[in-house]
Amino acid sequence: MKYLYTRDDIRSGDLIALSHNRWASWSDVQVMVIRVFRMTEYSHVGVAWRICGRLFILHAIGGGVSITPLSLNLPFYWLPLDQWTPEAEEYALSTVGQRYSKWQAILAGLGMLRGGTDDRWECAEWANMVLRRCGHDVGDAYTPDELVDRLS
Repeated sequence: MKYLYTRDDIRSGDLIALSHNRWASWSDVQVMVIRVFRMTEYSHVGVAWRICGRLFILHAIGGGVSITPLSLNLPFYWLPLDQWTPEAEEYALSTVGQRYSKWQAILAGLGMLRGGTDDRWECAEWANMVLRRCGHDVGDAYTPDELVDRLS
């Protein structure tokens, strides 16, 4: 999907999923091992956030919950969702800076994560908690592929 053609249609609260295909660093290798182990297309998810004419992705990454221009995360898979609430936005922004947890990512991959129990995050757990505040019932979807599947 071409970013320039879809940019104007992406709204706050839409799910953004990424497929990781790089082998340039130890972190890349870890992500690819997880993708192979889980047999999944997606390695990361976040939530689109549009403000002041700019388009960002809110997401939990290695440095913690962050706001990044979506244009720096190409290519991506876009899943339009139907609503974004002030409660979701307030909650998402209140978590910016909270820590990422590799351990929670491992637990999620093993199907053992109990999400939302602390202030440390893995990407799908964080997106799940935000999207619940938009009225999306995604249950215990704590991996990128589970979240995409439940919202598709």
